[in-house]
Parts: sequence; C-alpha cells; structure tokens
Amino acid sequence: MIASFFQHLEAASARYLLISGQATILYGAASFSEDVDLWVDPDRNNLEAFLGVLRQSRARYYKLTPPLTEAHARRGHGFHFVLPGESGDSETYLDVLGRPPRVGSYESALADARTFDTDWGRIPTIGIRPLVEVKKTQRAEDYPVISRLVLRLLEDTTPDAAALRWALENLMTVGALAELFRTHDAALDAHRLPLAELLTRHRDELRGGSTLSESAEDEIDAWLGERIAKHRKADRRYWRPIIDELRELRRAGQLMPEGTAV
Repeated sequence: MIASFFQHLEAASARYLLISGQATILYGAASFSEDVDLWVDPDRNNLEAFLGVLRQSRARYYKLTPPLTEAHARRGHGFHFVLPGESGDSETYLDVLGRPPRVGSYESALADARTFDTDWGRIPTIGIRPLVEVKKTQRAEDYPVISRLVLRLLEDTTPDAAALRWALENLMTVGALAELFRTHDAALDAHRLPLAELLTRHRDELRGGSTLSESAEDEIDAWLGERIAKHRKADRRYWRPIIDELRELRRAGQLMPEGTAV
C-alpha cells in the first residue's frame, strides 16, 4: 500500500518531502521508524491533490485531526491518517505537516532536498540541515539522531568554516563531538573557529582518539544537556499555541471523526 500511495502522489504531481523518522533512516542516522511523516506544500491546489490521493488510497483519519485546509496547514497543524494494509501488510500511520517547526518555506527547503531510490519508489526527501531542525523535539531520543545526521553531512563534503560552525552548534552527544575533533581538528584550526571554553580545555582528549576521562565526559555531557534542554523547551513553546487552537477546534466540533474515511 505505501508503495502504491507514493506512486499515486507522483501521478497526481503532488508536492511533498519525506521528513522525520523515515528521512533519518534514508540518511543512515536511524534504523527504525513506525510512522511516515510528510511535509506537504501547503498551497491550496496541492492540498486538494493530496487529499485526492488519500481518498484513492482509502485513508482514514487518525487522532486529533482538523480539516486539511490551507489555513490550518499554514498555521502548523498536524494531520494524521491511517493507510490500510494490503495482502497481509499492517496499516501505515501517516503524519502530515504543511509547516514543520523551525524551518522556512517549502520552496526554500527544495534547494537542500534529495531524492532517494527506495523500495517505495523515488522519494523526495528533506535535506539534512532542515531535518536537524525538525528533529529538535521534546523527545530525548531524537538528539543522538541529530548528532548522527550532522556527522553524516560532514562525511559528504569537505566542510568549510560555516559547516564546521554549524556542526559545533548542533552536535548533541559527547561521542559525536569527539568524532568531530578526531576527524576535523586540522580544519577547525585552519578556520580559527572559536570554541566553548570547556571544549578548548578538553580538546586534547577529544581529538586524541582515546577514551575521555570520566570528569571530562561528565562536564561535556552536562554542558550538552543544557543545550538539549533549551531545544526541548523551545519545542514545547512552539507547539503550545497550536495545541490550544486544536483544543478550541475540538470544543467547536470541528475535528475530523477518528476512523472515518477521508
């Protein structure tokens, strides 16, 4: 069914990008995701084409879902669907956003997008940099994935000063920081990038290739914990007004009945 769904999207010329868990799998930063998450261009005509594909795929509404309108999509609401399985396959849960958090417009994301050949067909996928922003959620398990995405981007390029600065700002685990210093220490020196004081203090250990001392690891881990806590708090604040609006829609009886056909 999921392969057929993507084929229908292509036939309808629907504009979308694969995001979140399945995207991290394609980049080699994760191994499993239960759901399929899509960023759909919130243009009204594109949303109508997307709804047509959902109907063609016999999708049903799942969880708290408002009508898939341009206004709701541009407000940042999430839309939740179930695609039925075929030939003994299990159902697929599909989550859709018209405006994911912390990223720019759909059009701007296309510049970094990448198309992967998969078992589902050729799938347009969000680029690593905006994917990192999308993954800065309240879930603690997303932050090691972010670190692996950052290192994956550096593997694909000869990083310049801007890429290394971005990496220093977005690595979230001690091991990933150590990998950065082991692999790119000369480039960090060449670009004379400013480092946080504790990274300068522990730089020899980070780049040395040996196990960090327990005191150094604890100090860096606590520093990264503060960084992660800020992102998790920012994500809570981002979703608060959207959730409040969703509650208002529920009180007004304007949500789609769960389990009904699209």
